[in-house]
Amino acid sequence: MNFELTPPMIDKIAFAMEDQKERFSVDVESGELVPVSSLGGASDERYVRLPRWGSAEGFHLMESFITSLDNPAYREQLSHSLTMGKGVFRAFKDALKQSKEIEKLWFAYKERRLRGVIISWYNLNREARGLAKLPAELEETEELVMSDFTFTWDIGGRAHAVLQLDRDAFFELFPRETPAELEKRFLEKRRELPAAGEATSPILIAETPAGELAGLVWGVIDGRSVNIVQLAVSPGYRGTGLGEVLLRQFLTAMRNRGMQRLVTELMGKSLRFSDFFQSVGFVPVAQVMECSLDQLPY
Repeated sequence: MNFELTPPMIDKIAFAMEDQKERFSVDVESGELVPVSSLGGASDERYVRLPRWGSAEGFHLMESFITSLDNPAYREQLSHSLTMGKGVFRAFKDALKQSKEIEKLWFAYKERRLRGVIISWYNLNREARGLAKLPAELEETEELVMSDFTFTWDIGGRAHAVLQLDRDAFFELFPRETPAELEKRFLEKRRELPAAGEATSPILIAETPAGELAGLVWGVIDGRSVNIVQLAVSPGYRGTGLGEVLLRQFLTAMRNRGMQRLVTELMGKSLRFSDFFQSVGFVPVAQVMECSLDQLPY
């Protein structure tokens, strides 16, 4: 991402994200926005898709805005509009028009939220290419993320969803492996680990206002050290800064519990995010290499 992320560029990207008829990619050198349908066989290295912003993301934003309101009358009125089924977005807009102040708050909230998503997406792609992130003073994502999601250490009735997200995120790391190979690798990594949520296996979960699992970070305690087993964000909430907030919250909590060291193993596609982990305090101490013996050329 070599183009400058200026305020006009942010506005341009936000406008393209909200286009419900076409998805866009950006030229990482020039910043030009190009419809995905027109790229054909263009190099994946040259173009990066804009953050997804469909009806699900729009609905989640409306939910989080409603929960941020102090006035119970407005909360009730707007909440009712979200039960309108097919016409939910029109009903929400009509409900906003009942109060100019609330409508103004909505547009400001939406603008900040989209800006945070775009800055996080931009930085994530710069890190993946070994480039420096935007200066910290330009980032507003943590405050927005903390207001948009609920964070809990209680796995409660979320066990099935947690296990599914853990599995899906692990499988994503090795896109070239067969399902059988992935299953074997996954079982080997999870064998003999204490169940997530046990005293020696803390897990921090992020949920949407509707109770949907949005992300998690899970670690296993070994003496005064914590080994991070999984850091995962559900596809619909990637690019929001949620992963970084989860990790920072987890690091702080473990330090407060008297832990002295946190370790994580980067595998497969996650290797490209080593700069991200270093940005929050991790230091590389080893490199593990692997080869498949049945695929050697000699």
